[in-house]
Amino acid sequence: MNTNSMTSMKACSSVLIAIVSVVFLMYETIGFAGTWRDDFEDRITREWKIYNLDRQVENWWINKGEAVGRIFKRGFISLWLTGKLEWENYSVSCRAKLVKERNDPARVGLSLHDRGDEHSRYLFFINFFYGTVSITKAGPNLWSKREFPFPSDIDTWYQLKATVSEGQLEFQVNDQVFVAEDPSPLKPGQAGLVVGNAEGRFDDVAITGTNIRNGGPGRPHAVEAQDPITMTWGQIKNDR
Repeated sequence: MNTNSMTSMKACSSVLIAIVSVVFLMYETIGFAGTWRDDFEDRITREWKIYNLDRQVENWWINKGEAVGRIFKRGFISLWLTGKLEWENYSVSCRAKLVKERNDPARVGLSLHDRGDEHSRYLFFINFFYGTVSITKAGPNLWSKREFPFPSDIDTWYQLKATVSEGQLEFQVNDQVFVAEDPSPLKPGQAGLVVGNAEGRFDDVAITGTNIRNGGPGRPHAVEAQDPITMTWGQIKNDR
């Protein structure tokens, strides 16, 4: 075999290795991006944990294929969390409704990038008493909130979707989208369902992100066509 042939074979081998490496990296990236689901049909709750449980005032359980969260204590919320602290830049979607409330403003919603005892999380709420939705950055020493008008009704299902992506915060309720921006994003964290001074029901949870593997006990559901999205823009500001 002459020198030119050997050089040509080495060049081809290098190109092949490079292509294989790229394909492998693409496979790893695509394979690691997925959706974790729970439709609560199996009645098993081991994937979920109540944060800072107070058995006297809060409870979460499964009833008729839906997750039920209840807390009736003025000024408190109950968080039901799942996932890993390493989860970041992901979306959480579900169906949710409020079925009972007290005189304190009642709310149902989602928590993203939740770090539990570090008191760090993003909260996305429907606030039924005030007729608003809110996007909140909750830190150890400061809560910053942005509110938007949104009339809502008790015992009515709403389709929720909250997304955190590199400091961009988006909350979709049915066909309306509300957006805020955080110039100093929180650390990664778990995802969760949230109720405040209410009993709420949740179903068809889907958590999607680039570092989330396909899994969970739920089954995929068909996506229904939506009306054109109404966009509402805003930036997070101090809630003082």
